[in-house]
Amino acid sequence: MAAEHKMERQVKKSWGIWLGALWIAFVLPDLAAVLPDQALASSTTLYRAPDSGKDSRGGQNPDPPLSVEQAVRIALEKNPNILSYQRTWLGTKDLEKTALAPADPLIQWEYGGGEQGNAQSVVTNGAGVPTGVQNQGLPYPNGSNWAIVQSFLFPGKALYGYKVNKDNTNIAYQTYRVQRVQLRNQTELTCYQWLLSQETLRLNQQLQTWLRRVLEITKAKLSVGSVQILDVVNARVALSQARLDRLTAKYQLLVAQKQLNMLLGLPMDRSTQIEGLSDPAPIPYTMADLEGRAIENRPDLLSARATVDLNRHQLTLSKLGFMPDYQLTGSEGGESCYGFSGINCWYVGVQINVPVFAPIKQNLQYDSQKEMLRAADWQYQWQAAQVRLAVDNLYAQVELAYRQFRMNADEILPQSRLAFELALTGYENQKNDFLYLISAVNAYRQAQYNRYQSLIAYYQALSNLEAAVGSPLSIDNRPGKS
Repeated sequence: MAAEHKMERQVKKSWGIWLGALWIAFVLPDLAAVLPDQALASSTTLYRAPDSGKDSRGGQNPDPPLSVEQAVRIALEKNPNILSYQRTWLGTKDLEKTALAPADPLIQWEYGGGEQGNAQSVVTNGAGVPTGVQNQGLPYPNGSNWAIVQSFLFPGKALYGYKVNKDNTNIAYQTYRVQRVQLRNQTELTCYQWLLSQETLRLNQQLQTWLRRVLEITKAKLSVGSVQILDVVNARVALSQARLDRLTAKYQLLVAQKQLNMLLGLPMDRSTQIEGLSDPAPIPYTMADLEGRAIENRPDLLSARATVDLNRHQLTLSKLGFMPDYQLTGSEGGESCYGFSGINCWYVGVQINVPVFAPIKQNLQYDSQKEMLRAADWQYQWQAAQVRLAVDNLYAQVELAYRQFRMNADEILPQSRLAFELALTGYENQKNDFLYLISAVNAYRQAQYNRYQSLIAYYQALSNLEAAVGSPLSIDNRPGKS
């Protein structure tokens, strides 16, 4: 009797296991296929399908997609950091000619009067007998005079002061250019990151479509007993992992879009779209050409060269510090003729500031300025060497990225696609197993991603190379670059 009850419990337990397996095989796949679509339809996403005219929120996108060059142009026009450096440069430029302005003249006017003490009178007693001589002051007529004093620097001081101001303006301008080059590079890299995130999201959606089809095929094969329940579970796990990866891709796209809007000076929640990229072309420049172009055009290197010129002109000013300055003076009027009355006179003169004690401090300033000039020259040579090294490395990165793209696009991707199609057909016709199909699906999806990632890597390397050179490069596959 106990054995019969035990047998009955084992049968019921087996039936429960089989019913649970069938419920997992037939009910959960349907829920997994339906619920993600409902969740995606109700969620807010930034993904825009290539063939749709709507943005991620389901409404009509009011603005057309921007090209990378258009985004860069907007950033250069509206970015507040660039505008700040531009105004600093223009403000420095307004001060250039102040060194040529002469000193203001000193104009003096005086008015006065008095008496002269050079007259004498005879002193007599009451009888009219002279008793002595008494000095008597004669009246001095009231009068006025004016005087002017004009100071002048030693010839050459004002000219070299003007050159120093121009050097400061040049440094401010090159600093402004450095910020423009950096902003262009940063904007381009952000656009490329946005495109990579969008492509990742598109590939993820495509992968989920493939995995749902695999799940349906596996479910049908399970109903006829040609596969195990484990294959259904593995298909569901792969689909869940794809949905998890989609969340990461959505977040990365959102971050890239906010950063792009910040660089363009646009509202953070704006749905900015970027046009796709064309296939890369070989770079039509030699490494030596780009090295020479960077030495002549890179703004931070030009700023270092302007610093050398600034220190050289300041050294000349230190030499001129040993030379005297002078003042021209002139005066006219009655008060200019002391000791005389009733007449008008004038005078002109020159005053010279003799630098007797100037060498005590001027020698030290001159020696200090010579050291500053040497330091600036060494710094320029060091920066020039770094620029050449950066151009060489980035040129090699562009060449490597181009060859990687061509291999991914021309060899790996077509072969992976063929392997995927053969694996899917073979799985439907029971020629291969589930794990072989999943491996082919993942390999094909990875090949698609690698192809696009190598495309982005090429444009990122090219943007970095342009930043190292200091100006955009004219490439055939990028119209509008200037």
